[in-house]
Amino acid sequence: MIRSISIAFAAFALTACVSVLPEPEAPEGLYRFGAMTQTYPVEAVVAVREPEASRLFGGRVIASEDSAGALRLVRGVEWSDNASRLMQVAMLDALDDSGAGVGVALGTGARADYELVWRIEDFTLAGTRARCGLEATLVQANTRKVVAQKTITSTADAAASSNASRALALAEAGRACVGQVAGFVSEKAVAPEPETEPDA
Repeated sequence: MIRSISIAFAAFALTACVSVLPEPEAPEGLYRFGAMTQTYPVEAVVAVREPEASRLFGGRVIASEDSAGALRLVRGVEWSDNASRLMQVAMLDALDDSGAGVGVALGTGARADYELVWRIEDFTLAGTRARCGLEATLVQANTRKVVAQKTITSTADAAASSNASRALALAEAGRACVGQVAGFVSEKAVAPEPETEPDA
């Protein structure tokens, strides 16, 4: 009997604790990058990885750096998907098929000539200024030999001090970064040498 009362009391106490926990705050707005305004042709098949990133830079939250250098989450705004995934999709959008090649998502099973390995080094706000920093490395898919590497940065200023305007500025900075990487890939991913038939 005492054991039954103890279990019931423990269950009631646990329920009471759960009921006073704060509800997760729903964002006021979800943001995405939108379509790329400029696209770049490629002469080879390029497999695009989802960029590597810390959870703060590559997740759904948006962070801002204060005057003391501390990063704080911006309330009320989030990305519609992980920022790293949004960048991958934007890159695939930026590499058009007007050339002999195409950009494909890594993992589709398509045979690629090159692979884009990239990392988000910064994707934050500082007041009303949005900042994006990426390091991009193009490697040969079969040999893993590094073809070229480039560090890219971009900034954009928000039209207003609201969190919504700041999120839009960060999306603009992200698109600009992706566009620069797409231009880098377009330049460096040259057409592969044609395969020669072995002599009979």
